[in-house]
Amino acid sequence: MGANFIPGRFKSQGLHGARKMASIKSVRIENGAGKVALRSVFDAVCPLTGLVDRYELLVEYVPGDEKLYVEAYSFQEYLEGFKNTRDYQEHITSKIARDICEAVKPDKVRVVLRGVHGAVEIESETILECKSPAK
Repeated sequence: MGANFIPGRFKSQGLHGARKMASIKSVRIENGAGKVALRSVFDAVCPLTGLVDRYELLVEYVPGDEKLYVEAYSFQEYLEGFKNTRDYQEHITSKIARDICEAVKPDKVRVVLRGVHGAVEIESETILECKSPAK
């Protein structure tokens, strides 16, 4: 590590100071697909350098009992909310997974986010089981 590195100096700023995030909307589709894959590209800001990071996104989910699916336009607006947001790739990955769980209540969601930071490519992945435990 360089001489100027101070552990803990740069913390994830999350969505603080950024414009309000749009919510992910859902649509109910009876007899819909058994598995869904969403792909997109979006930008956020590196919390260390302030440079724009471009990410390739893959979201895969298995719809739950409520048969809810991500509404594409709202998802695009949601991703645009990451512009001017200073946050780490790994945090963005888990946030997207949690927000998909909340919005469409799938059985399971997998989010893969790929970004190139200088000469280093990072691929982060979050897999969540979204079903509520039986009571």
